[in-house]
Amino acid sequence: MDQLIELLDNPKIVIYLLTYLGVVIGGQILYGMGVYVQKKSNYHKRKLQGLPEEILINNSERLASRRVDALFQSGLLLATILLTPFTLIAITQADKDTRGLGIAFLVLFGWILSNGTDLITAFIGGLAFKTVVAFKQPFQIGDRITVQDVSGKVIKFNTFFLVLQTLDHDRISIPTHTLWTEIVSSANAGNLSSLCVMNFYLASFVNAEQRQKAEDAIWDAIQASVYYDSSKPMQIYLIQTPEAIQLTAKAYVACTYNEPLFVSDVTRAFLDFVSKEKIALAPGSWELSPDDFTK
Repeated sequence: MDQLIELLDNPKIVIYLLTYLGVVIGGQILYGMGVYVQKKSNYHKRKLQGLPEEILINNSERLASRRVDALFQSGLLLATILLTPFTLIAITQADKDTRGLGIAFLVLFGWILSNGTDLITAFIGGLAFKTVVAFKQPFQIGDRITVQDVSGKVIKFNTFFLVLQTLDHDRISIPTHTLWTEIVSSANAGNLSSLCVMNFYLASFVNAEQRQKAEDAIWDAIQASVYYDSSKPMQIYLIQTPEAIQLTAKAYVACTYNEPLFVSDVTRAFLDFVSKEKIALAPGSWELSPDDFTK
């Protein structure tokens, strides 16, 4: 760092260093502005023709577009970072006052990597993660994911932020560069349907007939729901615990965003059935006995 400060006493070197930073930062700003202007132009043209503002494309086309975008943006950043110093050094080679320019670039670059600001760290880390996602595809726009204990639909994903829309329609912004150390779970992985897991708890003392009736009720409720994807398999299995008999149902909801409605349909039908048949549910903060259901 002391060597860099010493070199900064030369006004010409300062100018070239500022030019270098300007090219790197300016390239990314111009790229972002170009993408924004292009999108706005497409929206305007489609609106004038009476077409939907958004261009409808399938998942493979969307993924291909994201790959090109991430690759171009990453390539532009690397090109400006690595090639600009050589270009400036070549231009100033005959100038004796800028002989230390190469050393200044190396010291500056090393300082940025080791002591860069939060903004630089967020940008480089976010861009790198965006590039990896474009090719490895752990999730994509429209997926319902869980990250940092937050679940929601991915509505926006760029270099700086991943934006999720929760079931309550809150918008949660998560810094992209922090996702390197997070576990990201995708419910539908690019598909419209997704697996839904529902647990129901019967009292541990219910008999075999009541248990079978409850299982049949869950089965019928799932098949009767308008949100059920009948093209996918469905399973119900039991687990015995000291406190309850747990019935776990696994079924696919046709549209992953309708999972709360699907769960509500099945749960309502199940509760109505056990209430009508007087089948005991697992106790909560109160104690139940078989006699409570025979009165």
